[in-house]
Amino acid sequence: MMQTLYLKCQPEDIGDFVLLTGDPARVDRVAEQFETCDYEMQNREFYVRTGHYKQRRFSGASSGIGAPSAAIAIEELAQLGVKAIVRVGTMMGVEAPMGSYVISTGAVRFEGTSRDYLPLEYPAIPDWSLASHLHQAATSRGLACHMGLTTTYDSFYPKMAPALVGRGLPDVEQLKQAPVQALDMETSLLYILGMRLRLPVVSMCLVTNTADPFAVLDSDKRRAGEEALIQTVLDGILVWQASHT
Repeated sequence: MMQTLYLKCQPEDIGDFVLLTGDPARVDRVAEQFETCDYEMQNREFYVRTGHYKQRRFSGASSGIGAPSAAIAIEELAQLGVKAIVRVGTMMGVEAPMGSYVISTGAVRFEGTSRDYLPLEYPAIPDWSLASHLHQAATSRGLACHMGLTTTYDSFYPKMAPALVGRGLPDVEQLKQAPVQALDMETSLLYILGMRLRLPVVSMCLVTNTADPFAVLDSDKRRAGEEALIQTVLDGILVWQASHT
């Protein structure tokens, strides 16, 4: 096949398993865990690095912020033949405390992109086997990892961080009734598109800020937390893959 339109990759450029993130800088943190790195490509917000981790080929890939660009990345990764995708990103905590981790077991679909794939009656849920293996990997590392409901929005300042533009705190009372663990801008799209493409997907994220009161995780703790997240996901995928062979 020709290279994909936005990722600019061919099948041989991508590993079997992909750690997908919004921030291109986090792709470099993924690649830091590889024993070797043999491929790199950047186009717009899409950045890909591929290498080997414990003798298996992985890729880190970025999609920028939000569901529309995440959909482009996932569509093209599926075209390239990947076997599983795990979102390794950040979330805003509601019930989950800052510095903890959240594996989304289902996402409220307040973004608009996933409706172009499946109607709202379809729940946004992960591949349960992969999610369970990631939780086991987190538990074995002693990480504070919560499994529960998350919410995905399209608009950052109006819905997630109005405090940053002088508009008060977000309305989290309804979210706490569910209860929602954390908020982001990609997970519900990831889950719906994974189901539509029959591709195992999971979202596991670090809580780097909180909604009420609004607060932000210290930068050193954030970097250490992201490193632990990436290592946990890499090892969890390997155990999951071994259980399916």
